[in-house]
Amino acid sequence: MTTNRPGDAVAADGSGWWRRLALSVVVLRFAIPLAAVPLIPFLIRNDITLLVLLRPQKEFLLVGGGQTRYLGEPGVLPLLLAYLPLGVLAVTAFFAVGRAYRRVLSEETGPGWLPRAIPPRQLELAQRVLARRGPAIALIGRIAAMPPTVLAAAAGTSEVSARRYLLADGIGALLAFALVVAVGLGLGRAYEEGGVWLTVVGVALFALMIGLVTWWIQREAQRDEQVGSSPAE
Repeated sequence: MTTNRPGDAVAADGSGWWRRLALSVVVLRFAIPLAAVPLIPFLIRNDITLLVLLRPQKEFLLVGGGQTRYLGEPGVLPLLLAYLPLGVLAVTAFFAVGRAYRRVLSEETGPGWLPRAIPPRQLELAQRVLARRGPAIALIGRIAAMPPTVLAAAAGTSEVSARRYLLADGIGALLAFALVVAVGLGLGRAYEEGGVWLTVVGVALFALMIGLVTWWIQREAQRDEQVGSSPAE
């Protein structure tokens, strides 16, 4: 009797090449930000655009917006171009991997690095909130402290339309980019006019907003779990 390995069925239909490509992008999306960690102290002072390219996170976009206001560079357009590859386009690969490897992800039988790139606990939370709120959660999730990659993988494991989800995620990514960079510009102005303490207050309020949105998403996921575990009457 032949034993199929996870992924044998993936390549059997002749379309395994794009799935392997998606897996490769997922590996890069996981490995590049990890490899960039030692460079953060240097890049945050000397090349915030490169740091956003390597680690497209809200805090670095915030710094980029502040530097643009205070120093006159790097500018909004360079930040956007740096943000797009790993921050937006690579998310499509996580959706594709989620769709192609549904059983592997649910059974945690894939390569050892896959649960690190898509943590099972975060994946389960994302699946629950997605089931409750649908593709629209991609818009809100971009503002929250929730990895868009994991949310995209969760969407891939569901029956959500790829077009609907990726469109919602793309819109959410651009809105989140605009919001964070605008806040960064505002904080740069606050530093100019009010000094460091006014800037600290602004950062704290922004972090509070992200925390509240994240709390709401987690609450929605918990509600879905409670509904699913409640005994039928």
